[in-house]
This record gives sequence, C-alpha cells and structure tokens, in this order.
Amino acid sequence: GPGVDITAARSQQQSPAEGDGMYWTISGTSMATPHVAGAAAILKQRHPDWSGPRLKDALMSSAKGLTDGYTPFEVGTGRVDVANAITTTVDATGSLSYGMYAWPHDSSQQPTAKPVTFRNSGAAAVTLNLAITGGGPFSVAQSSVTVPAQGEATVQVTGDPTADGTGTFSGLLLGTDVATGTVVTRTALGMVKEDERYDLTIRLRDRSGNPAAGYVVINKAGDWWPGVAYVDGDMTFRMEPGTYTVETAIDVAGDHADELGIALMVAPQVDLTAGREVVLDASKARKVDIEAPQRAEDRQRLLDYQVEYGDGTSFRDAVLMPVMYDDAYALPTEPVAKGSFTLDTSYRQGEPMLGLTGLGGLLRFDTVVQPGSPLTAGSADLGVVYAGNGSAADFAKVKARGKIAVVRRSDDVLPADRAANAAADGAKLLVVVNDGVGRLNEYYEGATIPVATVHRDLGQVLAALAKSGLARLTAKQVPYATYIYDLAKVYTGQIPDAALQYHPTSAQLAKIEARYHATEDIEGGGFRYNLTFSTAVGFFEREWYPGVRTEWVSPGIRYHESHGQGEWEDRGYVNTYRAGTTTTLNWFAPVVHPSFGEGYSVRNARWQDYLTLNVQAWTASGEVIDHGGSIGWAVVPEHLWLYQGDTLIKENIQSSDIQWQEVPAGNKPYKLILDASRDSVLSTRTHTEWEFFSDTVDSDDFEPLALLELNYLAQTDLRGNLPAGSRQPIALTAGPQAGGGGDAVGKVTSVTLEISYDDGVTWQKVTLRNDSGKWTGELSLPRKAGFASVRATAVTDAGYTIKQEVIRAYGIR
Repeated sequence: GPGVDITAARSQQQSPAEGDGMYWTISGTSMATPHVAGAAAILKQRHPDWSGPRLKDALMSSAKGLTDGYTPFEVGTGRVDVANAITTTVDATGSLSYGMYAWPHDSSQQPTAKPVTFRNSGAAAVTLNLAITGGGPFSVAQSSVTVPAQGEATVQVTGDPTADGTGTFSGLLLGTDVATGTVVTRTALGMVKEDERYDLTIRLRDRSGNPAAGYVVINKAGDWWPGVAYVDGDMTFRMEPGTYTVETAIDVAGDHADELGIALMVAPQVDLTAGREVVLDASKARKVDIEAPQRAEDRQRLLDYQVEYGDGTSFRDAVLMPVMYDDAYALPTEPVAKGSFTLDTSYRQGEPMLGLTGLGGLLRFDTVVQPGSPLTAGSADLGVVYAGNGSAADFAKVKARGKIAVVRRSDDVLPADRAANAAADGAKLLVVVNDGVGRLNEYYEGATIPVATVHRDLGQVLAALAKSGLARLTAKQVPYATYIYDLAKVYTGQIPDAALQYHPTSAQLAKIEARYHATEDIEGGGFRYNLTFSTAVGFFEREWYPGVRTEWVSPGIRYHESHGQGEWEDRGYVNTYRAGTTTTLNWFAPVVHPSFGEGYSVRNARWQDYLTLNVQAWTASGEVIDHGGSIGWAVVPEHLWLYQGDTLIKENIQSSDIQWQEVPAGNKPYKLILDASRDSVLSTRTHTEWEFFSDTVDSDDFEPLALLELNYLAQTDLRGNLPAGSRQPIALTAGPQAGGGGDAVGKVTSVTLEISYDDGVTWQKVTLRNDSGKWTGELSLPRKAGFASVRATAVTDAGYTIKQEVIRAYGIR
C-alpha cells in the first residue's frame, strides 16, 4: 500500500543511526508521495513529450481500483500501478471537480457539464462502455464511446447540485473495454453541496486594539471534541447552526515595557442561526489581580472556566500559566442566556524563594529562581560584580569570588555554561538579566550555585550597580516556603467589566497550620487542588519533611489535597474552610495503618454479584479530613485475601485491592484479610481483618459498600515519637468508612486497644472509655527508647468487625 517499504536514494549526510549505503527503505504516511513522484518519472521517460497534467491523468486513470468502502475523496482513483500506466494504450481525464455549492441553495445553482477526454495511443480503435459508480448527482451523456487509433474522444459528465441531499458526493466514471470486459480507465468525480452552514467570523485584537494572531478553540454544544484553528487577525468559518463557545489565550503586552501577559478571551455562548461576528479584543480585557496579604511570589496560576449550555452538555477549558508570563487578563462577557458560565481564577502564592534587597530593604529586585539550580536556606550580605554575558572570558575580567555575579542573557552562552563559569570563578550566586520581555525561565542542568533571573529593565539598574563595584545586596534563600497562599476568586454568570481584583486580608482567609511528619529528613511534594470544577488542575511542589508550614486558603472553596514521600502518597478528601478560622492538619501522621480513603476513585462497592474492594494500606491518622494512603503497586509486600464464609474467593499477592470479583448471590458474610509490610522506621508490619456482609445489588450502578475502619489519635512529634517515661493520652475512633453504605454497618458497641513495647511479643490492655464516639485512654510509656505497637478491635451491633495490629506504630524517645 501507499507508504509501505518505500526505497529511495539515501543522503550521505545522514547519521549511521539512520542506515547506511546508497539507498534507504522506510514506511509511513510521509512516504506516500515519493513513490508517486518516482512513478511519474518512469512514465515521463517513456513519454518525454507529455506535460505534467497529462502524466497525472495517465497515472490516475490507470490506477488499480481498491475494494468497496473507500471514496475518491479518500483514495482518489486507487493505488498507483506503474506497469499498467506504461503498457495501457487508453487513458482518460483523471478527475473532475464540480466545486462547492454553498448554503443556502437556490435557483442560481444549476447543473454543470464537464468533458472527460479519452486518448488512444494504440493502432486500433477501442470502444468503451461507460458507467458511473458510487451514485450521487452525476450523469454521463452517453453509455459508450469509441476512441479512434492515435486519437481522442470527449464525453460530457454532468454534476447536478439540484439533486436531493447535501454533503460530500463522489463517484467514479469507469471505462470498460468492450472487447475484453476489463476496466481500462478510471475518472474520479467530486462535488460538495454544503449542508446548512453560516458564517462565523472571528476577529482577534491585541491590547492596543491591533490585529493579533493565535490559536482559537471553537466548541459546539454537544460535540465530544472542540475544533482548534489558527487565526491571524480575522478569519471566517462556515459552521453548522448551533451554540458555540469561542475562546483564545494569546500573548499580549504586559503593564510595563519589559513584561509579558496572556489574555484569556471567551465568548461563552454564541448562537449561530445566521452569520455572526465574534470580536476577541484584548484592549478591553481586565487584569486578573490577585495578591496575598504578605509578600509572596506566584507559584501556580490558573484561569479555569466552564460553560453549561442548558441542555445537559458542557465545555471546560483552562490556562495553567507558564512562568514566563507576568500577568493575566480576561475579557468581560455578557451574561449567558441559558445554562451557566463560571470562571475560576486560582493562584498559589508563597514565600519568595530568593529575595534580593539593598539599602536596608529600600531597593528590591524580584527574582525567578531557575530550575536545576540549588538553594541553601539562609541570608548573606554580598558584594556584586558584573560579568558581561557570562562567558569564561568575561569572568576572567572580574573577581567574583564570594560575590553575586550579574550577567546579561545572550544566545552566545548556554545557561549551563553561564552557571559553570560563575561557579568556577567562586561566585556565590548568579543573577541573569533578561534580554527580552516577561520572566526568564531557563533550565540550568548541573548548576552548583543558585541561579536567578530578573526583568530586563530593572535588571539594567542591577547591572549598573554591579558595574560600580560598590554595591552590596542581601540574598535570602528559601528553598522550601514557610508560608503559602491558595487564593481563588470565582465569577459566575459572566466575567464582569470591572476590576478583577482579589486582595484579601488575613481575616478574610482561613488559616491552616500544616504539620508534615517524617521519620527521616526527606524531600517530598504536594499540592492543594481547587475543585470548583470536577477535575482538578495543578502540579506537586517541592516540600521538606518533617516540617511545619502556615497555609492560608480562600474560604468556601472545595479543596482536595495530596502529598507524597517517595512512593508513599497521603491523599486527603474534599474539604472547605471558613474565613477567620485556624485548622491544624497533620500529614503522614502515625498510626499509619490500613484504612479507606474517599480520595481514591476506586472504592469499596457492589454491582449485581461483582465486588470491588480497595484498601489504602498506608493511611495516616488524623482529624479534619479523610485520609487515604498508598504505596506504588507491588513496591512493598501486600497480600490480600477475600473469603465468603470459610471459602477463599480471591487472593492478591501484589497489592491491596480486588476488583470486579464475582461473588455468590444474596446477602452473605465475608472476611477480608490484609498483611502488609515495608522497610521503614514506623508501621513496619500490619495485619488487619474485616468481617462484613454484602448482598446482591439489583441496579445498573455500583453501590457503596462500607467496612469498619479505625483512626488513631496521639500527640507525637513530627518524627512520630512519644516522650519516653511519660503518660500520654490516646484516642481511637471506629466507624464505617465515609462515602455511603454506612447504615448497614450498624452502631459500634465495643472498641478495644492493646499496646506492646516488644514488637508484638507481649501485649498490655489499655482501658478505654467512650466519649461521644471517641474512645479515649492513657499510655504509660517506658523510660527506655524504643517503639510502641498497637492492636485494636471494633464491633458493631450488625455483626461488622475489624481487628488490626500495627507493629512499631509509634516511636518512643
């Protein structure tokens, strides 16, 4: 077929990885034309007097017809047949196009006749029977034609736009040799009769009102995928009637000469029942102005919108702004007439990673720390030198040892070389002045000193100070922010033609005291996702554990949060916060134990007689939010058994889930057993048994199936330790997992707890009392450092039980 094993001359400049010798054979759609060019060249050798169109006609009319199901718009007249093109004595016009007849159709659109020319290079006349295949609005003026020897004959073929129907029409005019019964000529026929369409004219303008260019998203209500087109100034599209969302996000000038902005411009609902014009004019866009109560830098910036069309369908798109942009702008919209429109502006801001100040803080340079470069916590007062474009020759002219080296960005020096040259000369910090607009963000692979960039214009001031040789600046490095802000402003119904400003005070926000537990110093990552819409957008940011951080969030926003230590993820469920409140959140806190988290999409459920169970084997304890913790599939030993009564139904030796498992019909008792272990300081080994009931679910949907779970509460330090020789309160909660199905579990009637200080060899009972559903007790810890293991049970009046043992649940120090 076309593009399969095409052999052609090989350039001798190609690398050895791309073959050797004088020829190269390759397959692929890009290879569909070289072999046709070769076929034309061979035919030209036989007929040097033939023109290009004549060669094309001969190749098309002599092609090998393909099987039914392909139209001429897809495969033309068939597969090129060089041998037939050379040996045949009769050929014809290769194709006829009758053009496109635009909607609306009227009496001015009349049938058009076009000639097909048959040529005979043989010594005898040839008679051909003529027939059109494929149907459509095509007809041939005669049923046969005789082509004289060494001559031509012409037949008229008509395309009729007045015929019924609309759309794309095609067919083939076949010429069959009467003498042999063989098809010897093939002519492709095509015509487009436009269905109901209207002009949709899109005009793009920049912040000065001048024509702009960019990609435009066009979504028709009810379509599965939107269309995307590049519009340069103005462009008109022929579109089906319907309701459309038209959107673009284009680069625009920022508020200052050296700044870069992005303008999100949306026409949420464009009803197309006649010609329409959509003007996306950034000169009318409003700046999205979000600012934290204290000094903070942007870390993630999201403009996220959703249109609901009122017919059950919707469309959503988002702009997660790259670092290079200084500001975002949004075009005001009219209120939607049906359904809804929502714009969510969500910014993550945090403590600046690298502060650069002088004159006692009166002079400040905003910096962008470059990926790949290291930071070390602390502050230093340093001298400043200017080293040109950062080349080795430039550094040879200055004494950068122990100082801040300032250079200007240049294509002449690679980022890695700039950093290497600065480090080789003993610089403590490299600052690169941008030579363009926006925030400069380059990758400094292998850098051994911190590297940051500054804007072009303010950078000129910094360069002048550096050239003076007298300046000193204070550099404060913060590799892991001690405070962050998740700020969100949501606009419903429309984007107002007003200031899109959100400058909350601390009192207007909710405060979170976040505590990140870890048994050893480790870099991890996490993020709090805004769930204004169903699917969250964002990415993990670097965090340091163990540690504490003050976090501020906008009230009333649905948040989902997740953090990771290597392969171990602690995933929270959805939560909202009230303004003026302070909440303590613990992550990775002991006791780490098997449990069930709502944050996981695969949950315990029953559909008809199929059961799905998903245990989060490494769930942290804590209050406020529902936790679920897991380690990557098959990374650590996890072994799960499912019994119905005494019969083993399913066993999973690699992970803690069982999915789509067929089980007996009816309401039956089940037991689920999990053994899990890991190479860690705490929660090294766990054993958990659940007893529960499950009945046939006679519906089309999975219904939640709740099991009992435990949660452990003790006041440890961030490394999971309790103080040796002390008396410490401990509390347990027991109940059905959240997310539905809990009514069948019944009321918890009994909770027990035992403690072991010798890794489960011996156990001591802990007396508990029920305090409004929280079972509390006290631990009398030994004076010697070591570990405390726990063994707990819970029982309900409906026969549901849980038995759980965690070895080395807490440290004792």
